[in-house]
Amino acid sequence: MSGSLVIVNPNASRVRAEATRRSFRERLAEVLTRRDGTPPRIVETSDQADTQPLVREALSDGAASVVGVGGDGTMRDIASVLSGSGVPLGIIPAGTGNQVAAVLGIPSSLDAAATTLAAGAMRTVDLGEVTLRPSDGPPTTSHFIIGCGSGFDARLMATTPGDLKQKIGKSAYVAQAIKLAMAIDVVPYRLTVDGETIETEASIAVVGNMGQVIPGMLDLRLPIEPDDGLLDLIVVGARGPLHGMKGLVDQLSRTTLGGEHGSDSVRLRGRHIIIEAERPEPLEVDGDYVTDGSLEATVIPAALRILVPAAP
Repeated sequence: MSGSLVIVNPNASRVRAEATRRSFRERLAEVLTRRDGTPPRIVETSDQADTQPLVREALSDGAASVVGVGGDGTMRDIASVLSGSGVPLGIIPAGTGNQVAAVLGIPSSLDAAATTLAAGAMRTVDLGEVTLRPSDGPPTTSHFIIGCGSGFDARLMATTPGDLKQKIGKSAYVAQAIKLAMAIDVVPYRLTVDGETIETEASIAVVGNMGQVIPGMLDLRLPIEPDDGLLDLIVVGARGPLHGMKGLVDQLSRTTLGGEHGSDSVRLRGRHIIIEAERPEPLEVDGDYVTDGSLEATVIPAALRILVPAAP
């Protein structure tokens, strides 16, 4: 077995400064050399076209692990190649959004997350596969760790200004969400879960593999389990901001699945989920806006091994 591969996204907000990256690369090299008995290969790139071939090469070389230093998008690019390989993913949460790390209890501190790579445990989680059907092009297929969705959530990702994210981080999404909520409305949707279809009007339809409402702070009472072999469908119809709050409260407080034709709040689970809106709606995958259209998601059970903190 060879050493580990480390992929550093130099555009990730918490390691954008060159001096920070240089110092942290030295820290990772020390930790992984001690653990693996051989120095890691450390590469800086923010391009999926570079990342995935690097991971495939590492797998063919028998890498001990692949470590991502970046946000959730970086982790998704790595995980899509690691799926089913048994080679673990190490996560250093260095982006603006680091929901995978938060859900799995990986420390937000760069140094503490590095320590987890040497003294952590292994957790096996599911992965999702999504086929996007754009309104103006051929279908494409990719993977997700957190989830994918249509409507308000994707519109938020698409419209939050990049310069604002750089200035105030995750607070930029909150500011933009408040702005968009003032004009929120519903669209007719057709939702199919494991062959069963319901039709309703919705503002947001999200498929979750794991995740929290506010990572590390606020979670659903009926949590999205990352290792149950199922995907969760969460749908809310909001005819204005006050009506939207009612649907949000229902999703936060509900402890059972449920939803039928015409429901303002739907929570279902399944292995295969199709989301189709009457008109092309914005779509997001793991928090990144991708296109407008419809989507089809399937769970890949127990696909990914992730290094997490050891139980106390």
